[in-house]
Amino acid sequence: MIAVVALRFAAAIVFDALAFTVWDVGTRPPTQLARDLARGVRSPTLLVRGLIRFALGVALLFLAATIARPAMPTLRTFMLIETGMLIAALLVENLVGPDLRRRLRPPA
Repeated sequence: MIAVVALRFAAAIVFDALAFTVWDVGTRPPTQLARDLARGVRSPTLLVRGLIRFALGVALLFLAATIARPAMPTLRTFMLIETGMLIAALLVENLVGPDLRRRLRPPA
């Protein structure tokens, strides 16, 4: 039973970290985010690509919550543990996110 719960939480943290990696949360400063949004407004292709990345990140967060929720008896417990898992996912993204993005980008 405990192993199943731990496995659910670990999988949820991985999906949360993947969402943060897709969104490039760990390495993108707020000024860069503002510039990216301004470019997206001017270029429909970039806007569509950004919307797809946003939707993929939301889907990964939803998948993580869906996986973890059955292991928690109440909504309050879910909120507390999910907050901890999101913090853990940010740490994981900070450790492996740059390497994953580098591998996924086509060589220039």
